[in-house]
Amino acid sequence: MLETVTSITRRYKSTIITGILSLIIQTLFSIWFVLTVVGVYNVYNKPSGDNATLKGIMVFLVFSFYWTSQVITYATHVILAGVFATVYFVNNQIQHPIWGSARRAFTTSFGTVCFGSLLIAIINLIRFFISVARSGTDNAILGFVLCIIECIVACIEGLFEWFTYYAFSGVAIYGDAFIPSAKRTWTLIQDRGVDAIINDNLIGNVLFMGGLLVGVLSSLLGFVYLQVAQPAYNANGGMTPVVVLVCFLIGSSMFSTIATVISSGVATTFVCLAEDPDALRRTQPMLFEKIRETWPQVVQGI
Repeated sequence: MLETVTSITRRYKSTIITGILSLIIQTLFSIWFVLTVVGVYNVYNKPSGDNATLKGIMVFLVFSFYWTSQVITYATHVILAGVFATVYFVNNQIQHPIWGSARRAFTTSFGTVCFGSLLIAIINLIRFFISVARSGTDNAILGFVLCIIECIVACIEGLFEWFTYYAFSGVAIYGDAFIPSAKRTWTLIQDRGVDAIINDNLIGNVLFMGGLLVGVLSSLLGFVYLQVAQPAYNANGGMTPVVVLVCFLIGSSMFSTIATVISSGVATTFVCLAEDPDALRRTQPMLFEKIRETWPQVVQGI
C-alpha cells in the first residue's frame, strides 16, 4: 500500500506541492491568529473589571481558529484524495487530475468540508473549555473530575477525527454530502474496521518514525553547521540549543508535508479497495494480484 501511494506521488508532483502550500497557508494563518490575539488582548484587556468583552472575543477567535484550521486540513485531504481516487479508477488517463480535484474541493464539496470541519471544531472548543476550567480550579476533586472528562472528550475527538478522515475520502471519491458519506464510512468500518485500524497503525508508525528521523538529522546538521562555521551569534554556545530545536522543527514540518500526502493516499486507496476492488483489477491487474496475495480480505469488497 505504501509503495503504491509513494509511486503515485512521484508520478504526480502536484500532490507534494499541494501539501507544501497547505503547510504554508496553515503557518501563515497561525501567525495571523497569534498577532490577532495579542492585538485584541492589548485593546480590550482592562486591569479592573470582568473583561466580558475580551472573553467573548477570545472564545470567538479560538473557535474560528479551530474551524479554519480544520477546513484547511480537510480541504487539502479532499484535493489529495481526489487525485489518488482518479488514479485508482482510471489509472493514467487524466494527465493533471489535481485541477479537477481542487475545483471540486472548493466548489461542490466545499460546503461539505466546512460542515465536517465545524463538527470537529465544536468538539475542539468543548475540550478547550474543559481544559481552561481544569487549569483554573483550586478544588482537587473538581480538577480530578474535569481531568477524567477531558480524557473522555479527547478520546471522542480522536475517534471522530479518524472517522471523519475516511468520510472525507468518500466525499472526494463520490462527491457525496457529509452525512451520506458518513453513513457509507460507517458501513465500511462495520465491515473493515479492524483492517482500517491496522492499516492506520502500520502507516502511522512508519510516518512517525520518518518524521522523527528527519527531525533528528536536521538537528544534527544544524549542530554540525554551528561547530564548523562557528557564527558570531553563537560565540559562547548559548544559541546551540535554540538552533538545534529550530532545525528539528523545520525538518519535522517539512516531513509532515510528505506525511499528509501519504496519509491521504493510503486512506483513499483503502476506501477504494474496500468498496470497488474490481476497478483496480481493470486498471492495474498486476497490482491487484499483488494486494490480493498479501491482503486477500481487503479486495473482497463490502
